[in-house]
Amino acid sequence: MLRLEGDDASRWFADRALDARALTPATPVVFVDEISLAEMTVRRVWHTPMSIRPAAADAGTLPSTLVLQAEGQTEWSWSSGEISIVCEEGGAVMFPADALGGAVCRAPSGRIEVESAHLPVEGPSTLPGTDDGPVWKALASTVNAIFNTETRVTPAASDPLRDAIEKLCIALIASRRRGGDETGGSGATYAAAMTIIHEQSVRPDFSVEELAALLGISRQYLTRVFARHGRTPRDAVRARRWEVAEGLLAAGYRTADAVARSGFPSARALAHARRELRRRVEGAE
Repeated sequence: MLRLEGDDASRWFADRALDARALTPATPVVFVDEISLAEMTVRRVWHTPMSIRPAAADAGTLPSTLVLQAEGQTEWSWSSGEISIVCEEGGAVMFPADALGGAVCRAPSGRIEVESAHLPVEGPSTLPGTDDGPVWKALASTVNAIFNTETRVTPAASDPLRDAIEKLCIALIASRRRGGDETGGSGATYAAAMTIIHEQSVRPDFSVEELAALLGISRQYLTRVFARHGRTPRDAVRARRWEVAEGLLAAGYRTADAVARSGFPSARALAHARRELRRRVEGAE
């Protein structure tokens, strides 16, 4: 495994037509394993908090990419202005060569990345994760097996390994398509979650943990379901509370009454939600 710090870490990204900037004053650090398998590049990469964007001169020259989020979280944005995707640990995302706008990792991030011009990638999309079936784990295990062995990949083994990884990538993409939508089969879970939020979020003690328990799923999986819709469960709860509070205020209720009836823990929390939602609306215009 290669370890890079400071300018060496920045140059590693630059060699791949990417501009990486540290998000903390600490010296950026990158750990990476990488191998080329006959027109396919496979890597494991771990790095400290960073903002990553295509280098201006080389935008659109990268191959299509499929990513498994092994640790932390990555916020992916797109050159077309489409809704960004927050990929949590255990999730997956894919995007074509010219779609990448940038990636932000606000905490240490570990990913498996498969780059190939031959993947059937039509546009930026989330893919099924660890809780949606065995393919994510099978692909991760195959890549980890390549890098964890002390034996080098021989030229004779290169093509079969590429074919195996490519088939697993295609299986992951195909399992999303069989789900009938772009949410990896999680559309029903999202709809059920939004129904519960609509009914229960006016309770001050309602929490994301309770929402996950009512749905019978883990909080981690719940977060991935909402990430496929470009938001978080906490954002959805806050938006519903603000919707109720806004209606009460418009009807002439005092702020204290609006707080008590909408589920906000305090007037300060309501004011913060108002500012945050206004900022997002203005940012989208």
